[in-house]
Amino acid sequence: MSIVSSRVSSVASILKTPGSRSSLLDQPKRIRFKLPDDFRNVLLNFETGADNQMYKDLVCIIRDSNLKDNELLSLLSDVQQCITLLNERHRLLIEALLNISWTDRSLEVTTAYKRFVEELLVAHVYHSKFVMDKLIQKFKPVNSSDPEWENGKPRSEDLQRLNHVHDILQRFLHVIPMCQDVLMQSLASAYPHMSLGTHSHELYVYALLQITEYAPKIRRAILHLIVHRLVELDANASPSDIHSYEEDNEDEAMEEDGAIFNLEISQDEKLATNERKRETKHPIARTLDVCMEQMFIFIYNSCHVNEKLEIDLLKTIYNDLLNIFEELILPTCGHHVQYLLFYLCSFRTAVVEAFVKFLWQKVSNPNVPHFLRQQAVAYVVGLLARATFIPLNLLQGILAEMANWIHSYIYSQDSLECVNNDIRVHIVFYSICQGLFYLLAFRHKEIMNGRKNLLFLQGLNLNKIVSCRLNPLKVCQSAVVQNFAAVTRKYQLAYCYTVIEHNSRSNLPVYNMGNIMTITLEPFFPFDPYLLARSEQRIIHLYYNSQCMTLNVESKKTNQYEDDDDFIDESFSSDTNSHSYLEKFSYGTSPGFVHTTKRQFYVSNFVFNIRNN
Repeated sequence: MSIVSSRVSSVASILKTPGSRSSLLDQPKRIRFKLPDDFRNVLLNFETGADNQMYKDLVCIIRDSNLKDNELLSLLSDVQQCITLLNERHRLLIEALLNISWTDRSLEVTTAYKRFVEELLVAHVYHSKFVMDKLIQKFKPVNSSDPEWENGKPRSEDLQRLNHVHDILQRFLHVIPMCQDVLMQSLASAYPHMSLGTHSHELYVYALLQITEYAPKIRRAILHLIVHRLVELDANASPSDIHSYEEDNEDEAMEEDGAIFNLEISQDEKLATNERKRETKHPIARTLDVCMEQMFIFIYNSCHVNEKLEIDLLKTIYNDLLNIFEELILPTCGHHVQYLLFYLCSFRTAVVEAFVKFLWQKVSNPNVPHFLRQQAVAYVVGLLARATFIPLNLLQGILAEMANWIHSYIYSQDSLECVNNDIRVHIVFYSICQGLFYLLAFRHKEIMNGRKNLLFLQGLNLNKIVSCRLNPLKVCQSAVVQNFAAVTRKYQLAYCYTVIEHNSRSNLPVYNMGNIMTITLEPFFPFDPYLLARSEQRIIHLYYNSQCMTLNVESKKTNQYEDDDDFIDESFSSDTNSHSYLEKFSYGTSPGFVHTTKRQFYVSNFVFNIRNN
């Protein structure tokens, strides 16, 4: 190794003026490190122990120097000629070579670098994990302060870097297919933590979805990894947290936009302000929003070719997502990730029919744990209640299935001399009953439209269900029960108020007996309103906002009822004399959706009383 330094003679040249001489003296000295002329000898001397210092100096030069393109080309040429010598002892040298910034170089340099990495992996497979880890780091932002992509579109410099890495990975998977597991390990270990910025996640998820294009065999594994991390984000961004964060930021934005200082702003500034308000502001929810938008785009592109739906592609992505749903989403109580299946089901009626059939098989299978059966009921009911693309025959078919299952269960219990009063024993029964009540209350306008449909509902024998000794009206959510009772009374399908009054009297506190707590089902409505502003645009036109029928809070009498044609929700105020709470309710949140520390649900109180005639 030689050090070349520029020196200036102490004697002024007669060809140069004193001014030019002083300017040369004032310039800082440039020190450049020269690469060794015989790369092979440096490696051999290191292995034999003859000269370790030259090897260390070489590693330091590669690691610390900003090599020019011609220097890097010469180095790569020397390395390729000695590729067989780069065994496990040369890990430091290989690490220094892999840390070189190369993706933004000339085409000649990037081509030579890719060739070097490929030859290294072919010659020494045991370096594959280490090389993979280094390449996957390129899927992260160069600077942690890099801003998010504008409108979700990748910047050209990011695309250039990602494309170079994908070229190497694609070639590597083609040459050594058995290294797919190594790649998945590297992808999982390098996945950004939820505390990192949104841009880190959007860049990484984008890169992972690109891998599925040239490595279809590991597509399901990659989607599993992404959804697993999205479920974690979803669990840490509860609807109540999102609402409170949005409200706090709206107050701050009003002050900044001139609520305190009466400032005039232009129309463009107003539009920009409105656009900012539509963005998700909660940090984790914003990250989830960006990633969900990428997943929606991926799902659409995976099923469509030139904007035309391809059935075979649809089946493939459905099977992948269904497997992931069963493993990751069904056992959890998330708020947004399940909309991936919701969106996919909207592509074709056969998909939603297959998905509902899969869920109902879970519900009706006694070998499935009770918790998963409850979850499956919630997903069946939530999908049928909220999706605008559900055909009426499918809705009626599920109602008939649920009613038949309930009647069979009631018959099995009636045949017993003594019924177990422990609610946990009959938890699936109560969940299905609540689902039946919920669907009839939520979609009553479609279900009960026409004489033929009313005859179908009469055949469900709802009176038998509400009056059985298991008493589902006592266990189901109060909001669901009240709306179901109003609907069935209006259409003369069942009369629930006698049972409701009896249940209310049985729950009254008794002197010296303490307060009697009513045990009800835990509320879980998986397809409640979608709160992520950017990706919501994919869902909003597929989402059904029904109006529910409730009764105004003006009287506590229980013997007078008034029929209403529309369902309305009450934003209930603590002041019952005020009429401000008698606002239109469109089931913005599902009835009974309350906040708990375990599942972090919405805080929603629903009060249903009777209006005076």
